[in-house]
Amino acid sequence: MPHPSLVMLLFAVTAAAPSLAGQSRDATADSLVSLWIDSVGGMTTYERFRSASFTVTTVLYDTVSGRIRKSRPRYVWIKKGPHGEETRVERWEDYGFIAQGFDGRSSWATIDGSLVPDTAKDARQALYVARDLFYWMGLPFKLRDPGVFLHYNGLVERPGRDLSTAGTPGARIETLHHAVGVSFGKGVGEHQDVFTYYFPPGRGFPTEVTYVESGRTNLNRLLWGESGRFGELGYPVVLRRDWVTLSGKRTKALVIGDVVINPEVLQGMFERR
Repeated sequence: MPHPSLVMLLFAVTAAAPSLAGQSRDATADSLVSLWIDSVGGMTTYERFRSASFTVTTVLYDTVSGRIRKSRPRYVWIKKGPHGEETRVERWEDYGFIAQGFDGRSSWATIDGSLVPDTAKDARQALYVARDLFYWMGLPFKLRDPGVFLHYNGLVERPGRDLSTAGTPGARIETLHHAVGVSFGKGVGEHQDVFTYYFPPGRGFPTEVTYVESGRTNLNRLLWGESGRFGELGYPVVLRRDWVTLSGKRTKALVIGDVVINPEVLQGMFERR
C-alpha cells in the first residue's frame, strides 16, 4: 500500500500534466526521481555505500519457444575508490578466463592472467562494461550526477507486462505511466544514450525502462522485476531486468544475485598489473 503522501504528490503531478511545459516538465521529472530516491532511504544511503560484490547472469531466450538458449554468469566487484568509481568483472569464455577492470583512471583486460593489448576486443569493451555495471547498481542515485538531465514526458500508455507465457506476446492491456526522460550532457558517460523511466501513478519507483543507444534508432524495452534491499544500509538493488520486444517476447534477462554491500575489497583488484 503506497504511503498517503506519495499518492497525493503523484495525484498532483497527474492533475498538472496537461498544462506542463518547459521548466515545469523538468520540475515534475525531478519530483518523481526524488520520490524514488526517498523511497529507498534518500541520498544518505548512497553516501554510506562504499563497495559491493555480486553476480550478474545474462540469460538469452529463444523468442519462438520461450526457452533459455544460453546463460552466462559474470562476477563483479565495484568500489568508490581513490580515483572515482571502480569496477572489476570476471567471466569464462571458450578462449580463457577473462578479467576486465577500471581503476577510475584507466581500463584494462587480461586473459588467463596476462594483459591483452588495449586494441583487443575485451580491452576495448572494458570501460563501457565497467561503467555500465556501476551505473545500474548506482540507481536511482546516479540520476543526481552532474550532467544528467531529466525531462517529464507526460502520462503515456504502456503495454501490459505479463511474461507468464514466456515466448508468446504478453498481455496487451494498456496502463498509464508517468514518463521521465533521461539524457546526458556532452562528455558525461561513454555514450549519449537516451533513457525513459516509467512510473505507475502511486508508486515511488519505475517498473519499466526504454532506451535508444547513441547513434542508433531501435528502441530497447526493459521490464523491471523483483528488487531487494541488502546489507545494513538496506541498499536497493533491482534483481532482474527483462528485455522484451514491443510485442512482448522476452529476448534477454540480466539476473543479479549473491549481493554483498560494503565488503572489504583490496584496491589492487581494480588496477592494471
